[in-house]
Amino acid sequence: MILRKALALILASALCPSISAQFSSEIGSPGAAEQLRLGVQAFHRGRFGESILLLEKALAYSPKEALIEYWLGRAYFKSGFEETALRAWQPLFDRADVIPSLPAKIEMIRASRSISPATQAYRYVEVARFEGRRGKEEYFLRPSAILPRRDGSILVVAHGSNELVTIDAGGIIRKKDRGGLQGFDGPFGAAALPDGTLFVTEFGGDRIARIAPGGGVKTFGTKGRSPSSLLGPQFATNDASGYIYVADYGNGRICKYDSDGGFVLSFGEKRPESGFSGLASPAGLFALDSVIYVADSLKKAVYRFDQSGNFLGALAEGELHFPEGLAGWQGGRALLVADTDRVVSIDLESEEVRLVYSSPYPKARIVGAAPDFNGNLAICDFDASAVSLLSESSLIAAGYDVEIERIVSDSFPVVDVDVDVRDRNGSPVVGLLDGNFYLTERIKKTTQTDESGKAVIRREESLAPALDLALVGTGQVAAGSRTTILVERSKAISAKAEGLRAALVELYRVLGTEGAKPSLVTAGAVPALESSGDISAALRAALAPATGPGRMDLALRLAATALLPSGSRDAVVYLGTGQVDEASFAGTTLSELAALLRNNGIRFYAVVLAQPSSALRYLAERTGGAIYAADRPRGLGDLGADLRSAPSGRYRLRFTSKAESEFGKAYLSLGVEAYLYKKSGKDELGYFAPLR
Repeated sequence: MILRKALALILASALCPSISAQFSSEIGSPGAAEQLRLGVQAFHRGRFGESILLLEKALAYSPKEALIEYWLGRAYFKSGFEETALRAWQPLFDRADVIPSLPAKIEMIRASRSISPATQAYRYVEVARFEGRRGKEEYFLRPSAILPRRDGSILVVAHGSNELVTIDAGGIIRKKDRGGLQGFDGPFGAAALPDGTLFVTEFGGDRIARIAPGGGVKTFGTKGRSPSSLLGPQFATNDASGYIYVADYGNGRICKYDSDGGFVLSFGEKRPESGFSGLASPAGLFALDSVIYVADSLKKAVYRFDQSGNFLGALAEGELHFPEGLAGWQGGRALLVADTDRVVSIDLESEEVRLVYSSPYPKARIVGAAPDFNGNLAICDFDASAVSLLSESSLIAAGYDVEIERIVSDSFPVVDVDVDVRDRNGSPVVGLLDGNFYLTERIKKTTQTDESGKAVIRREESLAPALDLALVGTGQVAAGSRTTILVERSKAISAKAEGLRAALVELYRVLGTEGAKPSLVTAGAVPALESSGDISAALRAALAPATGPGRMDLALRLAATALLPSGSRDAVVYLGTGQVDEASFAGTTLSELAALLRNNGIRFYAVVLAQPSSALRYLAERTGGAIYAADRPRGLGDLGADLRSAPSGRYRLRFTSKAESEFGKAYLSLGVEAYLYKKSGKDELGYFAPLR
């Protein structure tokens, strides 16, 4: 009896001063506490709709409970309702115990939803520099081109040391390729197809090396001045159809080849009838949509051509110093130009030239610049034999959106934490290792002491590094992917039955290569999730007569939720005419559907039998997917290759918890921080251990 009274009357708490603010997990209402526990567990299982219902019920028991409001916002965010999530979080801003990562999370959401003004200037600073020569040690010489890879590494073409050098996301040289038995002869430029086929120009050998994904090397091209010959080939690029374009420097032209190395045509010579005086010093190349951009170093300009070599116009004439390497930037809205001692961008709509980076090194010769897959710019200084990584100055010491996707505690005290790391634009940050993460958990310890004959309960809380922390999986190396094919059901698609049949058969072949058969959703008047059986069942469902206008909004939400909880490379693949009108969405908005996909790491691809609408382009751009024509000459194999190699910022961390679970009733919280060079981000979340 005395003990019970002491427990009721005396409660002392000692908090470690290093603990950051957090919402209290002490919830007075037993009903609210139980609904919170169930809602959190549903969230971690990917059942976000169920989680919302349970958390709303918890708030009915205990209104304005900060921890419940925080979780409700998370569930709405994962369901694609970002505005509702922001409203749920708004009352939490003025609280003294607000989770520090919440304001950063909201800022990231707002930044990703806004459109950068056309006049916005980007200023980058160097955050890492890799020297090719240090004292007597030589690692690589005279880098001439940079090809960012989807695993976070960069492939450096080292012209001076006749090799390809792979530098991982942490700045470590992982591989060197000297071109097989024949060897490279002055490699200069590089281009890569979605299936991993690599093309390397050889300035000294007047040829091009084609390196197959398995490593086999084949060369093509002969020295000379004939239409199909080469003299000192330098930069290279490829278009969406798999054609390769090479700057034939010695002949003052651009040569086009098919993906097998077959010569197609050359262009860039003087054409008086089009008003083009000819290339004087062809350098960097970049293909975007149906336009080929070519830098001319001596003319200090960038010229535009179509895929047949017809002259389309000029950009930035006389405004550049000595332009060489070109790359796409800002989602294809701008060109990035390596311009000797600086890097500039050219807005493709306004044609305005803006300074991005100015080198502090005297006599710099920047010949290549390209955005990597971690939100940085990679540049190579040819004469200094150096490669640098640049970051936007405003993002130093911040810039990453770290999100705890789910916590799996079935084997408590061993706990798995799935973490998603993205940059400010929502693109995945790839290539992180164990040392890039720091995980802490909040430990609550209850002790009882006897003071003057009275039992005193003390609750101490501390922040402790996770025990036995290990990186046990990354999305970038995870095998397999899951897909849901979303088939348009309308009168318009019924008229294209044969094209639909052929495309669906090919998609099942392309997407089912690793044993996982795609699921199928039909977007009829009442969308339905069909069986993921064989192709015959899929064809019967897809080719059934349309009974009315299809509900693409409901069908897309159904296709996405069928993939939850999402994996590292999951995707919804739309198949139809391409004429999806946003105005026809009655149940939800296009932006909400894009948020549902994007916030769960699900990519959107579209295979169209006609022209794609702006709604489909928006979904593909927002989620990192792409648009493919059903009848493209290369078929749909590139879609499967793109999905299987897509960059993933998912990581699985494992640790052994030291927290007291109170038989599964205690709310256990943890925090994860991710670092890379001078950028970082943090998230905090909680979980419940299994009931015991």
